[in-house]
Amino acid sequence: MSSAPPGRGLLDALKESARSPAFWSFVAAVVGVVATLAGGLAYFLIDRLSGAGLSLLVAGLILLFAAIVLAPKEIAGFISGRQGRYGANIAVMTVAFFVVVILVNFLLFRSPTRVDVTATRVFTLAPQTVNVLENLAGPVRANAFFVPADEAREQAEDLLNEFSRRTNNFQYRFIDPELNRALAVQYDVTEYPAIVFEDRGTESRQTVSEFNEQSFVTGVLVVTGVSQKRVMFLTGHKEPGQTRDFISGEVQEEGLDYAIEGMQRDNYRVDPLNLSQLGSVPDIAVLLIVGPRQDLTETEKAALTAYLERGGRVIALLDPNPPQSFVDLLEPWGATVAEHGIADAISNVAGEALTPLVQSANGQFLSVLDLGITDRLDVVFFPEAAAVAATLPPAEMPPHVTFSALARTTPASWMETNPEEVEFQQGIETLGPFTVVGLLQARGAVDQPNIAAPSTKVIIFGDSDFARNKFFFSNDNADFLLNSVNWMADDFQLIAVRPKLFPFRELVVNTRERDFIKWSSWLVPPSVMILAGAYVWWRRR
Repeated sequence: MSSAPPGRGLLDALKESARSPAFWSFVAAVVGVVATLAGGLAYFLIDRLSGAGLSLLVAGLILLFAAIVLAPKEIAGFISGRQGRYGANIAVMTVAFFVVVILVNFLLFRSPTRVDVTATRVFTLAPQTVNVLENLAGPVRANAFFVPADEAREQAEDLLNEFSRRTNNFQYRFIDPELNRALAVQYDVTEYPAIVFEDRGTESRQTVSEFNEQSFVTGVLVVTGVSQKRVMFLTGHKEPGQTRDFISGEVQEEGLDYAIEGMQRDNYRVDPLNLSQLGSVPDIAVLLIVGPRQDLTETEKAALTAYLERGGRVIALLDPNPPQSFVDLLEPWGATVAEHGIADAISNVAGEALTPLVQSANGQFLSVLDLGITDRLDVVFFPEAAAVAATLPPAEMPPHVTFSALARTTPASWMETNPEEVEFQQGIETLGPFTVVGLLQARGAVDQPNIAAPSTKVIIFGDSDFARNKFFFSNDNADFLLNSVNWMADDFQLIAVRPKLFPFRELVVNTRERDFIKWSSWLVPPSVMILAGAYVWWRRR
């Protein structure tokens, strides 16, 4: 008795199925669904595959139509059956869900209200920027010259879109400089990407090539004729300065980059000042002296004294035992900086007594004459800070000179003479509290009053480390310095607690890791859902 070969029955079954239109309808339906989904994803999500995606999408729809034509009765029976009803319900619910999501997204996009849920509020315009935009007197337009494939276009468009939402007087447009060379020549654009801001009334123009909030605000201010106040920081005495690497973007911990960028975000023009080169202090809003380690020359000291005499505004960040020439510069005006650092046994950072912690909860901030500088500060710390004090007791200070404390240590602090062994020595070291930030206002030096002269204002910090890159974004350190600059420049409306901005952090991966992340995110979730659906179907059949 003979039997058919093992594979003969399966082969005969396949041949039999191949003669049935229902079989090919099933194959066309499966392939059509897969092709439609893959083509739709490629067309809508991957620009470089949009052409192939559209072709695949059309092919999938044709296959689905063919499946209906080949077996209309079977498909009608499937749809009218229990499984068909379940499938139809799921399809309707899925479509309804995506329609609701798209509708909500459209309404949120059209709404001017924005909620920034990022930890660093990187998508929130600064209050100063909003103030500039809301006070535009006439129409301003940004002409953005980008080729379509430029990677910086999306970032620039997001920011320009936020600008336009704040006022009806700001508009923008994107121009392809390769397709519209005549317009690029008209706006003097020879290198791109670039954005040309123009005042539509005066036709004043300003070109920017950096696509960040500060550059855009500067462009708007220039074309509308609003001058930026100038802030300068002293150099030439081993002070910290700008350390950012133009290629990697990295900064050194001891640099002043974040403080400078913070002042620029407040719409100040910030420049270095080398007195050996200029010989005098120009007319500026504020002069910063940050952590000098070398003495002034007599010529430089004379230039700074002349600046103070004509009503200068100085913010001095001096460390313990600063160069004597800087002490000599301030003493005639009624203030001095101590030689030794301060230790605080109660309010300090992580048990480091030489890093005093100034907290509003302890009443360590003093609001003087409703300045607003410290009103909204919570916590600031000063690594290895020196005491700032008036040169005369309050009773002996002449009326044209006023010294006020802005921040001080607790009564459990003392002047530490031996930093290697931090311990209070009774009878040798002086107990606090001590002023770590003081405000000096004077009309003339202590022994040379000049009531007719403009008021000289000096804010003295007994530490410069808190403003350096390493600690600038810690607690309210940045706000204390920037609020002081705002107050000195008479920009009282800018005094605020700013969003905490942090250095840009990115995930660095190689090509293989990038491809794994990309393809796994595309394929794994759908695969899991298909397998789960197949398992449920198998259990219920």
